[in-house]
Amino acid sequence: TTVETKEPKKEIKPALELLEPIEQKFVSISDLFVPKDLGTESQIFISRAYDATTHFETTCDDIKDIYKRMTGSEFDFEEMKRKKNDIYGED
Repeated sequence: TTVETKEPKKEIKPALELLEPIEQKFVSISDLFVPKDLGTESQIFISRAYDATTHFETTCDDIKDIYKRMTGSEFDFEEMKRKKNDIYGED
């Protein structure tokens, strides 16, 4: 989960109470980092830190964002599909 207050352990307390009895519990808090610049001038493109979203949703969004910052255009999935077909001779 993502911390939303200054008391993260208190935030998850109701959920943990539903899971009682708990034999072992691990709680750790990690910072999420973001790049300081877009990388368009330095040509150094850095991804954001990974978060707790399911199916790597924000990770995929981050990769598409890096592609746009690098190339100046949106990633075109259909175009990539056509290129793959050209390379492998598939229809």
